[in-house]
Amino acid sequence: MAYVPLEPVKAYAKTNDEDDDLVMSLIDAAEQYLHNAGVDPGSVPYALFELAVKGMVLHWYDNRASVDTSSPPDFEPGIRAVINQLKMTGGIVSNLDTVC
Repeated sequence: MAYVPLEPVKAYAKTNDEDDDLVMSLIDAAEQYLHNAGVDPGSVPYALFELAVKGMVLHWYDNRASVDTSSPPDFEPGIRAVINQLKMTGGIVSNLDTVC
């Protein structure tokens, strides 16, 4: 189940309607990424969680056709900062997590 709805993410990423399935899969992937990083969406500010998901989806959407797989591009610094703050401030952060 997605915590962040499709429509606000589509508006943020300026996607086409025919890409709804792709965007929804990217939302699911972003939420799973954050969960795996130790972020519990119910324990952190929703606005930051939503911004992180939107930024991650935009990044992956814009870079989906990248041919250089040797070094995948990292998230934009602003989104990386939001992800780091989410990891440090709430949820199920484990001892194994490190802040990037």
